[in-house]
Amino acid sequence: MKKFLLDTNILLRFFLKDNKKLFTQSKKYLESAKNKKIELILLPAVVLEMNYVLRGVYNLSRKESANLLSSVVKTPYIKIDDRGTIIQSIEKYQKLNIDLTDIYLFFTAEANKAEVLSFDKDFNKIK
Repeated sequence: MKKFLLDTNILLRFFLKDNKKLFTQSKKYLESAKNKKIELILLPAVVLEMNYVLRGVYNLSRKESANLLSSVVKTPYIKIDDRGTIIQSIEKYQKLNIDLTDIYLFFTAEANKAEVLSFDKDFNKIK
């Protein structure tokens, strides 16, 4: 089975439906993965970039962005390493006014029995 790493723009076109042609293509890719014709792999960095674009470029609210991200990372036919940490981070992101990348960094450090080295005081609010 052929494998593909998903880029942010594939997911954005699918969810935003702002370009009919690209929406149709992205939908076909997702359907092919659902039907086990291809394997789609989503890296955590792409999830973080998607949030950045949804919030910064498309001006979606934190809640709207988190809902879209949550639906992506919970899609069973998209392979995601560290899915649990990503889901946990998005859930916390919905509750706290802290950057998603910082939350993900915090939970990744915790999972690795490490600490985050940062000057940012927000890390104290995540616990």
